[in-house]
Amino acid sequence: MKNLVKLLVVSLMLSACTTQNTEAAKERMIGFHPNPEIQELQWHLGTQKAIDRVIALDKEWSSRNFEGMREFFIDSVQVTDPTGKTINNFEEFKAGLEAEDPTISWTFQYAYSVDIDPSQGGEHVQAGFKVTVPGEEDDVTEYYIHESYFIRDEKIVTLSQFKQAIQ
Repeated sequence: MKNLVKLLVVSLMLSACTTQNTEAAKERMIGFHPNPEIQELQWHLGTQKAIDRVIALDKEWSSRNFEGMREFFIDSVQVTDPTGKTINNFEEFKAGLEAEDPTISWTFQYAYSVDIDPSQGGEHVQAGFKVTVPGEEDDVTEYYIHESYFIRDEKIVTLSQFKQAIQ
């Protein structure tokens, strides 16, 4: 009987903690999204782990280690560039990177992660960069790039890029 009472007390304590955690999680839900199938879900803060993946990717990208970048993406990654062109595999993405001007440089300015449903896996990492393109005779072009990554199981599933002129 003593063990049954102890079990009951422990069960009540655990259920009270679960209720509080669930309520706290609901309080931390913010914003809205366009998916009508899951309208009851809102955004949550993501994790540093997903942000760290983007930071590690940027190190490979900036050193032009395009083959080393492969480990960060699924083979059928969907990449949409700032012009709206979409490709659906890593090989084509890599070929485009290899063709880019190697004198282009950038400064990684910010990154944050949000998650629509932490219980399902996958995070949306947002990252921003200031890009510098050297021209002739001290002529330099600068602009901002915002990148939106969807990462699941430490692999990038989609990458969308957006370009903004500097005023």
